[in-house]
Amino acid sequence: MDKRIFKIVLLFLFCLNLEAKETLTFAPLPTEDRKTIYNYFYPMVSYLEKELNKEIKFVYYDNYEDIVSNFKAGKIDFAYLGPLPYVQLKKEFDKALALVHFKNEKGESTYTCSLVRTLWNKKRQKIALTQPLSTCGYLSVNALLDKKLKNYKYQYLGRHDLVALEVLNGEFDMGGLKSDIAKGYFHLGLDEIAVTKPFPMFSLIINSQSFSSQEIQNITNALLYIDQEELNKWGKPIRYGAVKAMDEDFNPLREMLKNIQIPLEGNF
Repeated sequence: MDKRIFKIVLLFLFCLNLEAKETLTFAPLPTEDRKTIYNYFYPMVSYLEKELNKEIKFVYYDNYEDIVSNFKAGKIDFAYLGPLPYVQLKKEFDKALALVHFKNEKGESTYTCSLVRTLWNKKRQKIALTQPLSTCGYLSVNALLDKKLKNYKYQYLGRHDLVALEVLNGEFDMGGLKSDIAKGYFHLGLDEIAVTKPFPMFSLIINSQSFSSQEIQNITNALLYIDQEELNKWGKPIRYGAVKAMDEDFNPLREMLKNIQIPLEGNF
């Protein structure tokens, strides 16, 4: 091959790589159905696109393990994660960085998980769980049952809203899910049995390899110092502002994970 042609090909491939890096990816946790999740996060993604002057596309995975594995593979640049998925990701991929915790409507940067049942069902046999890597899944429910979850029948259903619905439908006697999602079903007869201690609120996680240090600072500031008019456009989980995240915020959860093996499948 002519040297000049070879150089042109190399330059073309280099430009393609640069262009590819102009498109970033965002993966939200599948806590609810895809349409709802998209509506929640599209305004934030659009806002960050303007701040970075780069396109950000949604990538959606139905389970938490796929988010962790694809993040490690460099296929995800931004992710909206709960504390347990982040702790697992950070353990396996040190370049994952939690930038901010999103606050709730009370201005709190922590949340809880609830064990629920219906007002009319007092049985305690079958338990609906979210996912193995969900903070409100096996880990929290096991803690609320004095580490005796293995003595019950349990299945993973995937989403928090599905846990609430299946308990209401009588398919399961109890379920574990995020407390603020559970509250949305109290008027239908869902009843809270127990609540965990507070965990760090869901966070925006980045792959620090995808950004310069200046870009990381810009993203953080853009989320911390956003005006209320812009926030009003965002979905419920992220519309109340944010606080800066520190890795040590997750240390209590790391302590909870000691001496526990979370099953990847249900037991019936």
